[in-house]
Amino acid sequence: MDAKQRGKLERYCKNSSKFLWGLSRANQKITYPWLRNEGRRLWGPHFDFRDGSYANVTHQLLESPGIEKLLHDLIVPRVKSLFSDEALQFLHTCWEAGTLPSISFLRKFNIQDAYPFLEINSQFNYVERWEEFAGLWFEEIKEQQ
Repeated sequence: MDAKQRGKLERYCKNSSKFLWGLSRANQKITYPWLRNEGRRLWGPHFDFRDGSYANVTHQLLESPGIEKLLHDLIVPRVKSLFSDEALQFLHTCWEAGTLPSISFLRKFNIQDAYPFLEINSQFNYVERWEEFAGLWFEEIKEQQ
């Protein structure tokens, strides 16, 4: 990853409306211990960060382990654990076409929860919009794999 791409991805991370693009839907009380455990598993027993605001923890994560390791070791595997390759390809095709998939097609591809790619209106059972992570994944992160 070159410096320009690294800077761009770091800015996406810092300016995201959701911590780590919403890959953990839990609050800080649950997310931080999970992140600390995953970080130690991935990057060694010395990995740690000081609890604080999401912005503060994001800044610490961008310092160590850095955006490349976050993407390669944590974010990409997390997405791959949530979505099959077939489901990701289906979502990518919809993204490229500029269309929102219907709930029935999500079920056809065994997508029970389309988050963090799509926002679903559960009250009326329809896909409301693409989440900010979708563009980042399909336009930036997928290219890094």
